[in-house]
Amino acid sequence: MKEGSGHHKEIGLRLKTRRQDILRLIASAASALVVVACSGGDSLQPTPEATPSTTTSPATRTTSPARPASPPAPSPPAPTPTTAGDPGEPRGLPIDATQPVGLTDYRDENRTLAWGAGPGALAYSRDYQPGGDHFAGNAGGWNCRVHVAFEGHPAVDWYIPVGTPIRATMNGTATLFTITTTNAFDYYDRPRAPYVGFPMPTASVSPFPGPGGGKGVYIEVRNQEFVTESAHLSLAPTMAIVPKGAFLPGFESGAPLVEQFAPMRSYLDATPIASWTVARGDVIGFSGDSGYSEAPHLHYTIRRTAGGSLLCPTAEDGFADGGWLFR
Repeated sequence: MKEGSGHHKEIGLRLKTRRQDILRLIASAASALVVVACSGGDSLQPTPEATPSTTTSPATRTTSPARPASPPAPSPPAPTPTTAGDPGEPRGLPIDATQPVGLTDYRDENRTLAWGAGPGALAYSRDYQPGGDHFAGNAGGWNCRVHVAFEGHPAVDWYIPVGTPIRATMNGTATLFTITTTNAFDYYDRPRAPYVGFPMPTASVSPFPGPGGGKGVYIEVRNQEFVTESAHLSLAPTMAIVPKGAFLPGFESGAPLVEQFAPMRSYLDATPIASWTVARGDVIGFSGDSGYSEAPHLHYTIRRTAGGSLLCPTAEDGFADGGWLFR
């Protein structure tokens, strides 16, 4: 018993040291990037494909902290979104607020997702993502701080099954863009596990030998004040709900666009396919796993039309003009 107890203490000490190393890595990167991202520094716009490949210590991850059994209580509690007010402002979530997010279990080195295991998207964004526990804050999708540390700009993700309806959060003009309908991790046969949830220390920013497809299939909603983007969608079901007459010249409903856009392309090669007027609450597409996507999820961003700097949709510390999901 004494020998076994000492062995367990040694393992526990190594795990604690390992966790501290990971947190210092992200905190160091985030502190440098958040200031620029939130001060309107438009020159800081790196993307996974434009940033040189970097890796951290090659040490092997032996185990992972378990996810929490329940979310911590917010302090102070964020208001529940009413989606009332100016219809030209992005308010509420682009998915059903009660949609359960998938959660990673950090005891599983394969980072498998347990679909439906998490709280609803609203509760997760309110109670998990702003918290100080980086593992819990990203178990169901990357929060703004990890997006800034890893990609250079704030955004919010939710791990949701392919085919989840995506809604407009404001009135405006929706434009359907396609870069690729293919998943880059599958295309290049690269492991997804290091990127699911809180990124592992060995996760390279540029894991692919060629272009990574960026946002894959995405929809932009734009008006005079704001622009939102919902990315990594499924093209076929999204095309099925595009209004008749909304397809741009050269494209049409029923055309084999999934096959046409299957080749892997650069994040810069976004082709507009259709454009139409939408109102807040309209279904504009369906979630998927296209492009640079470590798991089926929705990647959601907000920016003001003038200036172009991305805002933090959640209410995380360190971001000015944030908390749009709860307005």
